[in-house]
Amino acid sequence: MKILIMGAFGFLGSRLTSYFESRHTVIGLARKRNNEATINNIIYTTENNWIEKILEFEPNIIINTIACYGRHNEPATALIESNILMPIRVLESISSLDAVFINCGTSLPPNTSLYAYTKQKANELAAAIIDKVCGKYIELKLEHFYGAFDGDDKFTSMVIRRCLSNQPVKLTSGLQQRDFLYIKDLLTAFD
Repeated sequence: MKILIMGAFGFLGSRLTSYFESRHTVIGLARKRNNEATINNIIYTTENNWIEKILEFEPNIIINTIACYGRHNEPATALIESNILMPIRVLESISSLDAVFINCGTSLPPNTSLYAYTKQKANELAAAIIDKVCGKYIELKLEHFYGAFDGDDKFTSMVIRRCLSNQPVKLTSGLQQRDFLYIKDLLTAFD
């Protein structure tokens, strides 16, 4: 099976790539080079012919893990480009392929943040155009996933780091409910 992982250098994308590469042919999609990455087959969206390279690869499955959270004061346009335009651009380009498009979305309500809003809007747009591009679209509404080597700005990493260094942990009143999913458990859901 041929699998394209969008967002291959992110936490989920890099783990999915490692998880699948021993059993399938995997290519990653990324917007910029990462010198620390161990992924060999990458298509960069900065290349002029990146869409053509996806079509030449002819993936059976495309998994979109691209996510811009806005945690680093990115402008709204960065979240719109990453969370809406990029997945829709790829979805529109694969109309000639018999591929399954799996979108890793969020379970957060859209009024939670611009991240949640853009991820929800991407799913709504995909639902509106899916019949014209391909008939196989799966939306995963992911909860908070965590694991080793996750970013320091993620909730679980931050809490653990602060506790280990005896720093105060600033939290909300704790009224919201969230599910926490270990990364290895999430990976097995893709099998």
